[in-house]
Amino acid sequence: GGVGKTTITKVFYNQNSHQFQSSSFLANIREIFKENRGLLRLQKKLLCDAQVLGVNEKLTTFDEGINMIKSRLCHKKVLVVLDDVW
Repeated sequence: GGVGKTTITKVFYNQNSHQFQSSSFLANIREIFKENRGLLRLQKKLLCDAQVLGVNEKLTTFDEGINMIKSRLCHKKVLVVLDDVW
């Protein structure tokens, strides 16, 4: 830890995300995953960043999140960065 991996990754993301139809930088994965419904929160952030409208109202379960990610993003060029994964 502490060598600047997140900073380097964020710079890469900021410089390259415009080349994709959708992009999402999901930070603090380890911490969020431990939270109650943390995985659902990460799915919502991914879909929100990808500009899938109305996701916060519709997404209530992990399985719904998987299905929505598959259906809404499967034919798009997408950049997803997962930061702090163990």
